[in-house]
Amino acid sequence: MSDLTADKLAFLALGWLLGLLGPIIVDSIKRRRENTLGRAAILTELTELAGVLATAAYGARMKLGTADRAFLEWLKATLEQCATTPKLQAFVPRLRTQLSWTDEQLLAVDQHTAAEVGKGIMLQHYPVPLLDARVSALWSFDTSLQRQLLEIRRNVAILDDVVDRSRKYFDMTFTKLEGNNYELVAGNLTQSYELYAEWAMTIVDQIKILRAVRE
Repeated sequence: MSDLTADKLAFLALGWLLGLLGPIIVDSIKRRRENTLGRAAILTELTELAGVLATAAYGARMKLGTADRAFLEWLKATLEQCATTPKLQAFVPRLRTQLSWTDEQLLAVDQHTAAEVGKGIMLQHYPVPLLDARVSALWSFDTSLQRQLLEIRRNVAILDDVVDRSRKYFDMTFTKLEGNNYELVAGNLTQSYELYAEWAMTIVDQIKILRAVRE
């Protein structure tokens, strides 16, 4: 076999191999690009969620009378990182003003704004549609990112359950309850606010850790 024939056969074999591998290579590049865009979209969604949940926790703690200095410092730091809308960004100067007050002044505001027994707020669900849409494809992300996203999604589900229970207790406060049942329901409603603030802060902190590692 001449060298020319051998070269032709080699080129033919290379062309055949590239024909087989081409779609695989293109698909791999496409998946990497989609994963990059998917991660960015999820991170944006979770950053928005962090800002909203932080202020939701503020509302719950104001009703409980537990929006102390440590919490307000945490809220300010969170919004400085995660406030993605003008409304949330405008909240930061207000917090700076509150933090300039004395502990006694903060306590007086807490006591003034704390909810009366049986008087409550309607807690809200905050969905994560982009994260939910990508759950089936999380295997394509690295293991650490999969674990972090699944933990956040699990805790959002727990928060949703707290919201559902709080709404049940909230509705019950408008019904006629015998004996000490009203106080029991009001106590359960208060506990649901405590749990809501706790889980909301947990989710926000998880998102902040995720942002610190991934950005």
